[in-house]
Amino acid sequence: MPVGDRRNRTLYGLLAKRPGVHRYTWMRWGIGIVSTIAVALLPLTGTLRIDLWDGRHLWLGERVGLVEVLKAFAFPFLAVNIAIILASRFLGRYLCGFVCPIGNLNRFSEYFRWAWRKGRLKPLGLVVLALACALLVAITFSFWVDWHVFVEGSPKAIALSSTFLVGGTLALVILVRAWGMRFCRELCPSGVYFALLGPETRAGIEFAHPENCTDCHACENSCPVDLHPREMASAEVRKGMGFYPDGLSNHANCLRCGDCVAVCEVTTFDEATPLRLGFLPEPAKDTEPTS
Repeated sequence: MPVGDRRNRTLYGLLAKRPGVHRYTWMRWGIGIVSTIAVALLPLTGTLRIDLWDGRHLWLGERVGLVEVLKAFAFPFLAVNIAIILASRFLGRYLCGFVCPIGNLNRFSEYFRWAWRKGRLKPLGLVVLALACALLVAITFSFWVDWHVFVEGSPKAIALSSTFLVGGTLALVILVRAWGMRFCRELCPSGVYFALLGPETRAGIEFAHPENCTDCHACENSCPVDLHPREMASAEVRKGMGFYPDGLSNHANCLRCGDCVAVCEVTTFDEATPLRLGFLPEPAKDTEPTS
């Protein structure tokens, strides 16, 4: 299966042959950084925080009660989820491919593993990965506990808060190092949710120029969820994996990450790339399994 060393050799090995950073990588990290900063600013600016330590709940910079902050948070939470449902229903799992912070961490861990074996990355890479995991855990902590706990809290409160931060960071590092994109393919509950929302989509991978295909199988070897990008148009249903149930189509499972397109661009040089990521000529639909 491509998730693992074979994917790493194919994806990062081919991308290393092209000059500069691929546009999908810039897009993925740009969107990830901007969205992470936007989320982190909510508790830091006092826009929203539910304080489980001392009841210092905040909404729009003002201290309110728990019921009030939950009521105030309900509408924007509902609005965001409606937007996610619509996006997943019509565009597929773009959130998985370009927004999800866990997915970005998994990708960095993959690259770290490949570069380490190639001698291109020093131990500093693991430190950067650990710091990124710690940042994500700290942002999560900020939504639920006021950081003043480390100044004004009791020894028990400080110990519990420290345990959450340290333990959460270690758990996240272990997750991304041990599982990587296998987590996205088999275990992510959000991924299952998005996949179930998007069995019929209007965007995804298209085998647009088969005449230029070199049949190198790089697209298949680089796919993080074990799909066959050149056969996406059939939307064939497939057996379940991990938390993912049977019967989901290729288009429902596809992360829209563009890895297959990126390696396809390297192998086809200046010709029209056989694979493309974007809006489809016709909406993708599930089909019955072939016997």
